Amino acid sequence: MPRPSRLLILTAPAVMAAALAFPSGFAAATAAGPSVPGARSGATGDVSSDSGTSTGTWNLVRNAGAVTVSWTSPTPFPLTSDRPSIVPAPGVDGVSVGAPVVADDGRTVTATVASEIGQVDTADLDVVLSGQVLDRAAATPTPAPRLSSLPAPSRDLLGGADPGAPGEFATASSDYTLDPVKLDGMEEPIEMIGHVVEPATDAATRAATGPRPLVLFLHGRHGVCFNPTKGDDYSEAWPCQAPFEEIPSHLGYVYAQELLASQGYTTVSVRVNGINAQDYALPDGGADARAQIVARHLQYWVGLADTHGVDLDRTVLIGHSRGGEGVDRASIQIPLDAPYRIAGQLLLAPTDFASHTASYVPTVTVLPYCDGDVSDLQGQRFTDVGRDIAADDTSVKSSVLVMGANHNFFNTEWTPATAVAPSSDDWYGEPTEPCGRRSADRLSAAQQRAVGRTYIAAAVDLFTRADGDRVLPLFDGSPVTVASIGRADVYSHALGGGRDVRRPGLEATPTLTTSGATGRLCNGIASGQRAAFGTCGRDVTTEIAPHWLAGGEAAPSRQFFEFSWTSTGARGGLRFDGPLDLTSRRLELRTIADPRYPAPTVTVRLTDATGATVDVTPRGGGLLTPFFRQEMVRKLWAQTLIVDPPAGAGQDAAFGWDAVTAVELVTDTARGRVWIADLASAGDTLAPVPNKRLPRLSLGRLNIVEGDRNGDQVAQIPFTVAGEVTRPARVTVFTAGQRPGSNYRFAVDLAPGQTSGSIPVTYHSDRLDSYDQQVQVSTWAVRNIVADGYLGQLDVRDDDPTPKITVKPVSRVVREGESAQWTVKIAKPVGYDLYVGGTFVKGRGANLRGDDLPPSWLEIHGDTQHPTWPLWRTWAYLGGSVPQGSRELTLRLPIARDDVAEGRERVTVVFRIGEKEREFRSSVVVLDGPPPRARG
Repeated sequence: MPRPSRLLILTAPAVMAAALAFPSGFAAATAAGPSVPGARSGATGDVSSDSGTSTGTWNLVRNAGAVTVSWTSPTPFPLTSDRPSIVPAPGVDGVSVGAPVVADDGRTVTATVASEIGQVDTADLDVVLSGQVLDRAAATPTPAPRLSSLPAPSRDLLGGADPGAPGEFATASSDYTLDPVKLDGMEEPIEMIGHVVEPATDAATRAATGPRPLVLFLHGRHGVCFNPTKGDDYSEAWPCQAPFEEIPSHLGYVYAQELLASQGYTTVSVRVNGINAQDYALPDGGADARAQIVARHLQYWVGLADTHGVDLDRTVLIGHSRGGEGVDRASIQIPLDAPYRIAGQLLLAPTDFASHTASYVPTVTVLPYCDGDVSDLQGQRFTDVGRDIAADDTSVKSSVLVMGANHNFFNTEWTPATAVAPSSDDWYGEPTEPCGRRSADRLSAAQQRAVGRTYIAAAVDLFTRADGDRVLPLFDGSPVTVASIGRADVYSHALGGGRDVRRPGLEATPTLTTSGATGRLCNGIASGQRAAFGTCGRDVTTEIAPHWLAGGEAAPSRQFFEFSWTSTGARGGLRFDGPLDLTSRRLELRTIADPRYPAPTVTVRLTDATGATVDVTPRGGGLLTPFFRQEMVRKLWAQTLIVDPPAGAGQDAAFGWDAVTAVELVTDTARGRVWIADLASAGDTLAPVPNKRLPRLSLGRLNIVEGDRNGDQVAQIPFTVAGEVTRPARVTVFTAGQRPGSNYRFAVDLAPGQTSGSIPVTYHSDRLDSYDQQVQVSTWAVRNIVADGYLGQLDVRDDDPTPKITVKPVSRVVREGESAQWTVKIAKPVGYDLYVGGTFVKGRGANLRGDDLPPSWLEIHGDTQHPTWPLWRTWAYLGGSVPQGSRELTLRLPIARDDVAEGRERVTVVFRIGEKEREFRSSVVVLDGPPPRARG
């Protein structure tokens, strides 16, 4: 019969952990809890619950072979930029998980699971938020020595003006409020509020200097309402009700707005508390909603451009945290014929749940090394994904790694001492350990803002000024710095911008290695299993690996070249399908150094088309500095190894610098391991960017009725394409929620001119009463297209009637030493395990007590602390399930024999059965045991 698709939520005790330093007093095994889960007992039924040593409650439903899991926290999830996710536990391979969805209660996260290894159990899964495991009680941490990173490499001062220095203009501030906007998926409308900071110039000055770029800021996901009269009193109810007031997150970037305005830019920071309060149930985390708000603000500025002297063809977007993913989505969606143009975007500590990137839009992604919220540094994908989508995309994609920076301090309203609402440092480690607030490696809030301010201003210059290339060394891996960032240690690397790239496994293949060295291609996946030889991170368990997929992710992976060695002078590298020209361009190798080995030093050997070779020492002597060696702060991030060929007459005439066909590393240290993401020749200036946008694929949602046909059926999830497909395009598709053996991951090709299509999805049909089925579909762009609406869904409503269910005692009277038994029968089999939960209630007369049952049974099913209480006063339970395909279950309650005359006692049970929890009440009378037989 028709029913809503949901999980059976079972009552189970939860082991509560201490409240930790998450916002809103989140209590779970989080900050102090383990980041690397070990073995634990898990649920094993078709609908089951697990508490054990865990916190919260696991629930698992198998339906026609598909698996849906949920975990309910003892307390609401904190309002952070990261989202709780269900992931395979370390060491578990062959399990993929769909996008997580947070329920209306704010405490339950649900996902569909696909497995290549057979049945999935909750023991194979973890719930993770901001890098911390939530579903198990905190383990006692193992003390570790204090090991800092090696000294930072020497850096030269960037020539010319410091982009962090204030400009010549005084500044003026103003605010505007527009009518709120109703968006799909959210009950309450979203506010339209902007805070403007711009040069304080008159009309004559504006006319003389000409129109100036517009820079729009979008904050991320944070608390929305606070009580100004009571510290640490928050509310997530929206809109805020007195005495609660809104947290003004949009005012947290005034420090950067004022710098930009002094330099001649107009800025506006917009508020989206309404999205933050309601995006928990949106599968994309609210990225599309944020993009829509950005577009509406820009449309409003179309009417302000003349009076404010703004050139909307040079619009720059700045997004922090989920705001970063939101502005990138806006850059993807805004068409070329809009009355404004996105000249570039800077993303501060962004999320990238979709693995998106905006092709043909210059992008800088700032990654705080000590990010305790988006702790996996997933924003790195904005750079890496952009490498492969469109061959003619010359927009620069740069990543900037800021040592000692956390997530929150880029926003003054998320920072203690400067925020109007209570706030905190998001890093969760010990204060004196690396990244801790008292560590010498950490930046203060003011120092971090100095870095943010400078790099924001430099990026705006890079995107909008004719001489913007002067700041390019801050973004392309060059070892430079500026005075305005003080002692901050900042690394960078870049793709695009006119680079001629060679990718491992595509245009580059391994050379023969020498004795003592091993070179191989590997897939960019962090597995955690030593036996997973095809993956790069086969033994990566405690490291953050932003370039690689985490285990269980279904997105397309990229290949890397792994090179390890055990002796000095070992050699290995990559040979190219087509030669590189280095006559006037430098060579860049994005290289990850394994921090578990000593800091490697290498020389680079180049080979030309004739077979001639030359050895060149990279900048900095070829030293690759690992990022810390202590567990939980190690990060596998690619530094830029730069090789500058001799200029002009200094070049060896016998070597073909214009036809380099191979690049190898020659080791100067005794042992080590590195991974090369790619190699490229790069110039000193950026190439022009084509005025193009990619077509956008969006998936739909399909609702159907199961029907009476038997076996696997195929449904077609529709998709549409906005924009013109001019070249063959491809997306990768992943489906979660199907029967084992179905095709979970495959490619879909689109032909030029195609505007729509469908994704085939299998589902199971029968004539058995079953749960409703749900299949989630995810897509990722591979080439020449972007997956805008990247999540689709198939909902299959079961239309078979539920068979009649009966519950009867095997015998209405039993004696001590026997068992009270009940038989549960269904008239015909069903397509799921039918859960039966029995609760003891008060019956007539004397009721059975805890000490009337065997202690071994009470330890599992009852309350051993109060043996003299009647069972109905305790939380004792009697339960089981009728297995799928079966029709009968017998439940047994053993009665202990105590040889004490107690007279008639009664045990009464209310059985709640199935998804609708239909109730059956039944009693059994218990008599004293038979008297002992006399000895003959």
